[in-house]
Amino acid sequence: SSGINAEYGGNVAKLLAALNPLSSCVQFPENRPVLSQTMLLLCHRYPRVRKGMADSLYTALITFDDAIGRCEEVVAILESTVWEDPSDIEVLRAKRNEICTLLGVPVPKKTGKKVERVQQTTSEQFDSYSDLVGRAGY
Repeated sequence: SSGINAEYGGNVAKLLAALNPLSSCVQFPENRPVLSQTMLLLCHRYPRVRKGMADSLYTALITFDDAIGRCEEVVAILESTVWEDPSDIEVLRAKRNEICTLLGVPVPKKTGKKVERVQQTTSEQFDSYSDLVGRAGY
């Protein structure tokens, strides 16, 4: 992964602190590459980061609605999607990709790395949540 994910990928507190500045880039057309990074965060492994990115992007779009041509459509997707839902990341990716298209941002592509997907058991999901809570400093 590159950019903000590579730099702060495991540090939830730093990621959460970066969400608002990243989202505010919607007001500047020359910052479209930064928006690509925000799109990656909409499908981050931690639900809190996904939800925070969606909320921050929503706020920025409402604030700078004249900077984006199809703002209402993007806002509708952000409002209607449950970003913290861990059950099906592919549904979230489809929503994120739709937002990318509306914003004129390249859709993120999976890297060439082969990743074996293993269905998480309930205890593994709780371990992941415990890890998130621990890293966030709670």
